[in-house]
Amino acid sequence: MPYQFTTGNIKSIAKRLGLQHVNSKKWNGTDINGNFWQTYIHDHGDGVPILTGTAKQQAKQMGFKDLEDMYDFLINSKRKR
Repeated sequence: MPYQFTTGNIKSIAKRLGLQHVNSKKWNGTDINGNFWQTYIHDHGDGVPILTGTAKQQAKQMGFKDLEDMYDFLINSKRKR
């Protein structure tokens, strides 16, 4: 099943993970275990869809095992890392 993410979805995931907006594209931070995470979000508006390959790369950069894992984190607001 293909998963569609928007820029707003990726930004909300990054905020929930504790990543902070460093400059125009870079978001980074550390999690509870001390792991450093960093991703790049090209912000063209919150409703702009992200290509699947880009979403896969961002999922990898934020420590998710695949797109399904990242999607589950997005829709389940009570889920912890």
